[in-house]
Amino acid sequence: MNTLLSQLLQQDPGETLWIADENSKELLVEGFTFAGDLLSNRWDIAKLAEGRVRRSCFNDFRFEELEQRYRRIVYPVSKEKAVVHHIINCTPDALTEGGELILLGGKQSGIKTYAAKAAQRFAGGKNLQKHGANYSSTNIRSGETATGTMLDDQDYSHLRQRETLNRLYSKPGLFGWDKIDTGSALLAQQFTHCPPVDNASVVDLGCGYGYLCTQLSTLGDYRFTATDNNAAALLACTKNFQDLGLQGVVLPSNAGDELESDIADYLICNPPFHQGFQVEGDLTDRFLKQAARLLKPGGQALFVVNEFIPLGKKAGACFAEVEMIAKDQGFCVYRLRNPGEFKT
Repeated sequence: MNTLLSQLLQQDPGETLWIADENSKELLVEGFTFAGDLLSNRWDIAKLAEGRVRRSCFNDFRFEELEQRYRRIVYPVSKEKAVVHHIINCTPDALTEGGELILLGGKQSGIKTYAAKAAQRFAGGKNLQKHGANYSSTNIRSGETATGTMLDDQDYSHLRQRETLNRLYSKPGLFGWDKIDTGSALLAQQFTHCPPVDNASVVDLGCGYGYLCTQLSTLGDYRFTATDNNAAALLACTKNFQDLGLQGVVLPSNAGDELESDIADYLICNPPFHQGFQVEGDLTDRFLKQAARLLKPGGQALFVVNEFIPLGKKAGACFAEVEMIAKDQGFCVYRLRNPGEFKT
């Protein structure tokens, strides 16, 4: 699909907005440059695009922050339906009259269904074209677009408290946004391995809406640095920190890359392996190396992963002490200590 995407982006790029979700990163990694603007809800993609596009914007697909309209919007559809519906709903207001939204996707992406949905939103005909194994759908903004049917995006733009999350704030666009993840719950049960020391500092890598930090905060006096790659996660986590009065900061980062070294007495992590990001490289190694770098001397990290992920074996390259302390419902929790000479 990258060939088709690059071709479409080169057509009138100065008037084009590229909505770059997980499907777009590979093209940027290959060194692609673009004379138009890019919008992404992923920090790594937005940072990678800097200097390669005219303007790179990182937010939770808040089109009003772009402060202009475009003649063309090109969007390889995301994995999550609520995100796709939200973007289709918003794009008419981000297009000039006669402007076009172009959706891209492979056969298994749901592109045919999204093409039909976009036709409803734009009050026009379904325009689907096949390009080898991929498809594109083009929808034109016209006067009739205002009468089109809004799609169900689960009220994507708004945070909401969820009883299923102990009244924490969350929103669509996050993994398990309306339920407590089984792995995270198992990890939280092991927090007795993190006895509070005076003003102990905690880093949460891949914080999501902040569940792990909120659970640990009930056990002692901690200062938190919560970080995530996803804009929706940062919004939700920030709200929960404010609502519960947690001490600390919520920061964007790519697996902790932007954080200073030796800042954590404890590091907690439920890595986003469930989201299929392994295609970007060995994410397990990246998270382990970052954990070793971020821990203070004498600090320890607690990781939870699916049992099929060989974190126990890989962790030996970064930590002198690797111990599995819990295993249940297909998940394992590891305690990692003494990075010492393994720090990079």
